Amino acid sequence: MLRKIAIIPNSLKNETIVHANRIIEYLLNFDCSFTVPEKFSDAIVNSKTEYFHNHLETIKNADLVIAIGGDGTIIHIAKHAAVFSKPILGVNCGRVGFVANLEPTELSLLSKLFDKSYTVDDRMLLEVIVIHNEKTEVFYALNDVTVSKGSVSRMVELDVKLNEEFITSYRADGLILSTPTGSTAYALSAGGPVIEPHMKCILLTPICPHSLFARSVLFSDESEVKILPNERCNEEIFVTIDGMNTIKIESQDSVVVRKSNLTADFIKLNNKNFYRILNEKLNERRN
Repeated sequence: MLRKIAIIPNSLKNETIVHANRIIEYLLNFDCSFTVPEKFSDAIVNSKTEYFHNHLETIKNADLVIAIGGDGTIIHIAKHAAVFSKPILGVNCGRVGFVANLEPTELSLLSKLFDKSYTVDDRMLLEVIVIHNEKTEVFYALNDVTVSKGSVSRMVELDVKLNEEFITSYRADGLILSTPTGSTAYALSAGGPVIEPHMKCILLTPICPHSLFARSVLFSDESEVKILPNERCNEEIFVTIDGMNTIKIESQDSVVVRKSNLTADFIKLNNKNFYRILNEKLNERRN
C-alpha cells in the first residue's frame, strides 16, 4: 500500500512551490504522508510531512516520487529515483514537458495512485564512463551525452568505436549519444529521428557534420560505444551529460557509453498516445 510520497519541486521557480502545496492538499484526502527536502521546510509545512537533508534521502524514505518542474528538474530527480528503484511522476511546470505526465490542471488524476489504475513506463538510462587523466568517473543519462567542441568555432574530429572495434571518424561540431527518451531532446534539434521511449537502443547523431552523408545511427542496447578524440584533433572537447555535468577531455581521454542496469520508472496516470503528446508539444513550440 502507498504510504509515503516524496514531493520535490524545482527550488528556482516559485510556482512549483505553489503546485507542491496544492498536490499535498489534494493527497491529504488519502491515507498517506510526505517526504520533502529540508530546504523547503519553510515553504511546505504540514503535520504529515517529514523533512530530509537532501534529494537522495527524501527519495529513499518514500514509496514513490512526485517531481514538479520542467524536463530538467524531472530528469534530475528521475535519475536519483532510479538508484532506489522508486517510480516517479512528473508534473509539468516548464515550457515543453516531454517527460512529464501530468499538467497542474489535472491533479484530480492523482487519485489513480491509490486504486492502482495507472501504468509504469520504464525508461532506459545510459551509463557514461568518462576516462579523464587516467581517472574514471561514472554518470547516468536519461536523455543524452554530448561530446562537442568548446567556444571556438572550429569543428572537432572524433573517432567512434563499437564494442572496441573502430568504425568511423566524424568531423563535426560534436556527437550526441541518446536514449529513446532523449531522441526528442537535443538529438531531434540536430536532425535525428524520433524513437518511441519504451524501445531499447542507443542513438548516435552528429551535430553539424562536415559531410552530406553523415546521418544518425542506431545501435542495439547491447552495444558499447566509445568516443575519443582523433589524433589530429587539437581543439577543446567537452562531455556534457543531460545538459548538467560538463567535463573537458584531453587527447588521451575517452568516453564509453552503454545501457545502464538502472531504469527510470515513470508513472502514467493518463493513456495519451506518445505520438499525440509529441504532436501537442511540438505545436506548443511552434506557437
